[in-house]
Amino acid sequence: MAVVNRWYRILELLVTQQRLTLEELRSDLNISLSTLQKSIEQLNELLDSDLQIKQEGQLVSLEVYDYRRLEDILAGSLRKGSDFNSSSKRTSYLIRRLVRSSQPLLIDDLAEEIGVSRTTINKDLRQVKDLAAAYQVNILGRPNRGLEVSGSELNLRLFYIHHVYAYFDSDSLTEESQCFLEGLYQTFKLPKKIQDLLTKAIAITIARLRRRQQLQQPLAYYTNELADSDLVHQLVYHIEMTYHLSLSQYEQDFISFPLHIQYIDGLPYRPRPSRELLALFQKMVKKVKETLLVTFNEENLYVEMHRHLKFLLHRLIFHAQAKDIFHGDIPNKYPLAFEMAKVAGQELQQSFGYQLAISELSYLALYFEMALREEESEKQLRTRKIAVVCTTGRGTANMICRQLRRVLGQEISISQYSEEEFNPLEDDDYFAIFTTIPLKLTGLKSPVVHLTKLFDDQWLKDEWQRVNRYHQKNLETITLKFARLSEEASYQTYLEKMVASLEREGLVDSQFLDRTLNRELQQSTIFGNGIGFPHTINQKEGQTILMLGILDQPLQDELGVVELIFLVAIPQQVQDQMETELLELYDDIFRIASDASLKGDLKKVTTEAEFLAFTRSKGVF
Repeated sequence: MAVVNRWYRILELLVTQQRLTLEELRSDLNISLSTLQKSIEQLNELLDSDLQIKQEGQLVSLEVYDYRRLEDILAGSLRKGSDFNSSSKRTSYLIRRLVRSSQPLLIDDLAEEIGVSRTTINKDLRQVKDLAAAYQVNILGRPNRGLEVSGSELNLRLFYIHHVYAYFDSDSLTEESQCFLEGLYQTFKLPKKIQDLLTKAIAITIARLRRRQQLQQPLAYYTNELADSDLVHQLVYHIEMTYHLSLSQYEQDFISFPLHIQYIDGLPYRPRPSRELLALFQKMVKKVKETLLVTFNEENLYVEMHRHLKFLLHRLIFHAQAKDIFHGDIPNKYPLAFEMAKVAGQELQQSFGYQLAISELSYLALYFEMALREEESEKQLRTRKIAVVCTTGRGTANMICRQLRRVLGQEISISQYSEEEFNPLEDDDYFAIFTTIPLKLTGLKSPVVHLTKLFDDQWLKDEWQRVNRYHQKNLETITLKFARLSEEASYQTYLEKMVASLEREGLVDSQFLDRTLNRELQQSTIFGNGIGFPHTINQKEGQTILMLGILDQPLQDELGVVELIFLVAIPQQVQDQMETELLELYDDIFRIASDASLKGDLKKVTTEAEFLAFTRSKGVF
């Protein structure tokens, strides 16, 4: 990673996450600790007193004293100030020359312009080609002719916007236009990031039209909901009058795209129904349901998701994916919903040609999580009722309730009792009982939390986790089975052995293996991170069956390594409680897949008794 890019990565991480450990920064940047420390020192020298990176022990944070300077830096001022000693600056220059040139360019001429060797240019060109591939842009080199760039007009513009303007200012805009845009942005209160991108979109449009390079077709999946707005009318009028250009509807749509990658409060968007959007959503949902065998209300999800999905597609079209405001928490917090988002993301990747960022998957996961939990049974809702038993008066009890809601969430339902009022025969159906005194009662089925550190938030959260684990390890509709699997030649052979074991116990029907293998032919259930997750319908009535198979030797399949196989047999008729517990089961499987420590402990298990003990101690299944 070039030094200037490393500086920007450090700043971006500290802007979004405010405070990080040195190890977290080092790990993200994949550099040594000494290189990280040196980079921070260099960056602080450049930042002067406007903003500084502070270090207290192992914690690193960003102190900002001049937010305007920070905005300028994030917009690219450090990159623009770099010289050709920076490989990133050279790469940007090469892209600039290739896109702007109407004639093939010779490598020797480019080397002379920059002042480097032919070997250096060839190395930089490899980087240019890698960057260009994400935009479906090709860099073609022909003997005795030179280098040329080819790609659609849209992709060439986007390639230029994202990889040239970070290092070189536009020479297309007049001073009059810059003043006009500054006033327009203030009038409509546009965010700084949108201002910068809109300025770049306008500049590249003017530059390309002057070279008679026009957009010739509409943009798939893109809807200009501000086409009739005063903002767009003012922009179009200014460009046409100032530069003596005529903007087609396609060009107007293009310069408007920065206004459509996120919702901007105050702008008069005019949403329009989109058959393309609905069809893509239906493909995504079909893939998710077929892959993971989950159920949810598709229509309700579309109502909730369609507007977000529209902006997401715009970000994909224009290579402007969102930053991660969740700090990587979503995959751990909602593992099943995140897996659903990954499957949906694969469908989007096929349509747009590149992977969704973790941030975009996290946003999608929140919508899937909402859809999954929307139909939870009344029993599941009742499990979040808690009791507070207190002998120090109503005032204290109310204070305790406020603290519990603040730390545990507003969705819990609380019943208050004095010690005398609490009746264990009638009042023992709670998710938890919180008490200020040790209850002199035995045999309660509800878990009891003795409030010894009420105002220690972390202690309270830990106790709540203990309660959750208590309920998780008492799933009533899941049967757990276990096997250690000696080395076999193929994933299919492992599945055959596991299903045969379940058949012998009468837990699955005689056609279960056929359905399992048929699903495998349609789509592999090797999910990565060492996990196999075959799952299909079981025509035997009864509970959901989870069989864990631990391989004595990891299997190297063409789709990845397999160390653990979670085989799930799902009854044809799934009742409310069974569906709720099945979702919890899926959550646990994907949580283990992403937790190296938990997965490592599980791989040490050798017997079914140890597996059951593991589930109780770790609060899974």
